[in-house]
Amino acid sequence: MASSAEPVEDKLVALASIAAELHSVMGVVWSVSLAGKNAKVISAQAGDKGRGFRPITESIDEISQQAIRGVDEISSEALRLSKIAVHEQRSIDAYKRFNSVIKKDADAKHIKSITPAVKKVEENMRASMFEFKKSMNHLTLLLETMDQCMLSARAVASVSRIVTSSGQEYRDKLTVVSNDLDKAASYIKQRLLNSYRHLNNVNVLRQKEI
Repeated sequence: MASSAEPVEDKLVALASIAAELHSVMGVVWSVSLAGKNAKVISAQAGDKGRGFRPITESIDEISQQAIRGVDEISSEALRLSKIAVHEQRSIDAYKRFNSVIKKDADAKHIKSITPAVKKVEENMRASMFEFKKSMNHLTLLLETMDQCMLSARAVASVSRIVTSSGQEYRDKLTVVSNDLDKAASYIKQRLLNSYRHLNNVNVLRQKEI
């Protein structure tokens, strides 16, 4: 029989995997942010010739900042969910232990004396389960928001290629930025897909305990 520690350890491993996925993303996001700022400098240097690219560079910078905030929020929520998972597992284990005692000695005189404690443990369990579900939903929403951000990034990359194809001077440098943004968005989307899988594993493991 598996020990009660194993399920929560498995859930924590899955949540830690999300943090690891996002940690690898952060370096890419910062690179895109730097590239976006460089693109703004390049378009400014181009003067009137770079005017058409300026809205694109503003979008790149905005997307990279949004991605940085998103990574921070996802990492924080994954950590919070890890703590809730531990508390939830402990409350479930406590509730099961009390119920086991009650079933074994249902007619014992002392059973009524522990009823208030059982009720309190059950309330704590339900509260922690509610918090877990709430945090899970929030983390899912954050991942979905980041996913939408990356869809926007790929759209901006496509538009920027059209804009730079009509230019002459500085075109090569700005095209590199566009290509890098597209590659970064593809990489991040893959990490997000992995994170969704880890989060689904957490939910599957949790359902086995409830």
